[in-house]
Amino acid sequence: MELLDAKNTVSTISLTCLISSLVLFTAASTHASFSPIGISGIAVDEGNFDPGPTQAADDTLWMSYSHVAIAPAGNKQIETRLAVSNDAGLSWQDQGVSVNTPSSLLFAPPNNINAIAHEVSRLIYNPYAASVGADPWILLWHRYLSVYNGVTDIRLFEHGWIGLKSGSSPILLSNERKLFTGNLYNSINNGDPLGVPEYPLDVLYPAMLGSCLVFSEPGLLPQPDGVYISMLCSEGIDAGKNILLRCDHAMNNCVYRGELINNSEAASFGAFDGFSGSELVAVGYRNYLIVTPVSNPGGIYRGCIAFEITNLSNASLKRSNGVAEALLTLPPQGDFNGACAYHETLSGSGIMMSQAFISESPTFRLFASGVAIAQSVSVSIPATGSLILGLLLMLIAGIRKRSATVKIAEDWAKNNNLQ
Repeated sequence: MELLDAKNTVSTISLTCLISSLVLFTAASTHASFSPIGISGIAVDEGNFDPGPTQAADDTLWMSYSHVAIAPAGNKQIETRLAVSNDAGLSWQDQGVSVNTPSSLLFAPPNNINAIAHEVSRLIYNPYAASVGADPWILLWHRYLSVYNGVTDIRLFEHGWIGLKSGSSPILLSNERKLFTGNLYNSINNGDPLGVPEYPLDVLYPAMLGSCLVFSEPGLLPQPDGVYISMLCSEGIDAGKNILLRCDHAMNNCVYRGELINNSEAASFGAFDGFSGSELVAVGYRNYLIVTPVSNPGGIYRGCIAFEITNLSNASLKRSNGVAEALLTLPPQGDFNGACAYHETLSGSGIMMSQAFISESPTFRLFASGVAIAQSVSVSIPATGSLILGLLLMLIAGIRKRSATVKIAEDWAKNNNLQ
C-alpha cells in the first residue's frame, strides 16, 4: 500500500498525494477481499455480468450490464440493462430499461430456437460531446446470433458485430449503428436494416487487422481529442491482441492507433494463453488498460491485470525491456472470473469483477474487490504555513472532483507526449 510521502527540506516540501477511501495498490500483486454486488429491481434469473460503470455530469453513477435469463425453450437470453448506484458502487438499482432486448429470427429447424445476444456492453458519458453537437451518452456492445441445439447455445459470430447506440441520456439510447466487423463477418447481414458495417476493420487495415476474425470486449474512454476504443481482436484459439482505435466525439472518423498488448505476452504473467475483457480507465490525468488473462482450452477467465498507458495516441503501455509492467493484479477467484470494470468514482466497490459459478445458480455474479487504482501526483511547493495547506487542499479537491470538462489542456497534452 502506498503511503502519503512528505519529505521536508529547508524551503520546500515534496508531496506525493494518494487520495482514496479504498485500498490503493501500485504494485503488481494485490490482496483483494471480494464481496457480492447486488442489483435490485430485477429478477435474479441466471445473474449479471460485464459491468460498464460511468459518471454523469450530475455525478450520478450509471452502469450498463449484461443480464442473463433462460427462455422457455432452454436457450440463453442475454440483454443489456441499466442501473444506478447511490453508494459508490457497492449496490445498484436497475432502472427498468432494457437497452438491447433479446429477440429471435424466424428460421426453420434445427435453427428455429435462436436469439440475438447482446454482450460485453460499455457505457460512457462523454463530457466533450456537447461542444461538437454530438450525443454525450455512448454504448458499445457485441451483438451476435446464437442457436440452441438442445444442449448448448452455439455462438455464430459471423452473424455479429460491435454495435453502437447513443443519446442525450442513458435511458434514451437509440440511433443504432453497425460499427465494427472482422473478417469472419458474413456479408449476408448487409441486408438487415442496419445495412453494411461502417468500419470493416480487416478491410480498412489489412496489414494490421486483416487476420482479426472477430472484434469483441470493447472499452471506451473519452478524451479531449476523441473517444478511444479498446477491443479484443481474436485471430484464433490462442492468437489475438488487444487493439486501440480513436473516433471523433460523434463516433465518426474512427482510425486505428495501434496494438496495446498481444496474446503472446500473456505467458509473462502466469499460465495464461491470452487476454480478453479490455477496459479503458482514466484516473486523474493518467490512463490505464485492464485486461483479463485467459487460459485454454475453454477460454477460462483468470482474474484481471491493469497496465498504465503511457501514450494513447500510439497505443503504448508502460514497459521495461519490452515487457509490459503490471500495475496491479486481481487473482483468480472461483470457476471463471474477470471482465473487470472501474471508474475513479467507485470509492465503495473499487474495481468490479464478474464471476461465473458453473454448477451454481445464479451462474453469473458481480463482485466488489475493494481495490482502487491510486491517484498519484507529485508537486513541490513552498513551506510557508497556511499557504502550503491551502495549496494542498486545492490540489486534493481538484483531484477528487476531477471533471473532464475542466481538464487543463496542457497537463493532458504532457501526459500524452504531445509537448
